[in-house]
Amino acid sequence: AGRGLQARIAAGLKDGVAEAMRSPHANYVLQKIIKVLTPAEAAFVVGEIKEDCLEWARHEYGCRIYCRLFEHWIQDKNTTALMDLVLADAEGLMRHTFGHHVVECALDHGLPHQKQQIFAALRKNFLRNAGNRNAAYVVE
Repeated sequence: AGRGLQARIAAGLKDGVAEAMRSPHANYVLQKIIKVLTPAEAAFVVGEIKEDCLEWARHEYGCRIYCRLFEHWIQDKNTTALMDLVLADAEGLMRHTFGHHVVECALDHGLPHQKQQIFAALRKNFLRNAGNRNAAYVVE
């Protein structure tokens, strides 16, 4: 399918991003949208998750969406602003069952200031984080 058609199909999820993020199946559709479209073609995605951004970063499927955003859209100003909000709680996220995946992706694909924010959170309570089952993945 051409780009225009892909963008029109993706637009069918407008106002339904939260529902798709809760779905064990539809979250894969969102991930694909982020992989193949530009932030401008599917700007509604970031807009719809901004309000509950920390909740989604700790969600079983939501964390996957955040990882795709770091991998493919981090240069977009709206995506960067969203991720900055999420990483304001980097210390809490790295100790969370699903949130640590978001922090790991930020270390791999995030912007320099985001990586510095994570390193600062790690150093703040290094022993506690190193001893935490989930944060230990980030420490590695």
